Amino acid sequence: MGTGDFICISMTGGAPWGFRLQGGKEHKQPLQVAKIRSQSKASGSGLCEGDEVVSINGNPCADLTYPEVIKLMESITDSLQMLIKRRLGAPFLFPEDLCHPPFLQHLPGDTNLLITTLASQLMGWTNQARDQPLGKRLQSLPLV
Repeated sequence: MGTGDFICISMTGGAPWGFRLQGGKEHKQPLQVAKIRSQSKASGSGLCEGDEVVSINGNPCADLTYPEVIKLMESITDSLQMLIKRRLGAPFLFPEDLCHPPFLQHLPGDTNLLITTLASQLMGWTNQARDQPLGKRLQSLPLV
């Protein structure tokens, strides 16, 4: 799988989640996030294009075909938990490194405090994950 950071992403409220996947076992490629719809649950969760999906609601994705992943996603009714792997050098989900909404990306000067404050208010950081704070690096993670 290569090197990178493992991140837990949580979303609630049911589909549509606001992202598109690509890859799968039959393509001999890892399952990856291909597209994030702006102002969606996925964009608010911190999920980013290019993230590799390791597991969905505890189901490992490495040996799933794309149709199997779609079937799994369609079975999820309210709560989606994803373990993703973000390549080294890609933005990480600490608030200061957040994939910012477009209107925050072009602010002049040192805007980390402003961005962190606005992003936490707009995206509800404290409510994103119950067991794992969003953006916390995982040292070891058992796959179920």
